Amino acid sequence: MKINKSQGQLLANVRLYLPRSVFSHGHLYIAIFRVQNKQGLKILIHDKENKPLMSTTNIVFKEVFQNL
Repeated sequence: MKINKSQGQLLANVRLYLPRSVFSHGHLYIAIFRVQNKQGLKILIHDKENKPLMSTTNIVFKEVFQNL
């Protein structure tokens, strides 16, 4: 299921595969908080050499907010 199709649903298991930084602001946050408990959350993050990583970057383009 794509995260933007999960409107308001809680899920027993959420598996995230993040081969690169998250582009869409808020999608990472939404995906993590859809899971009912932390035992149901698994995240796979790796670098370009397929070495496991412990964190990722939630990219926000601040230029988008300059004219607000």
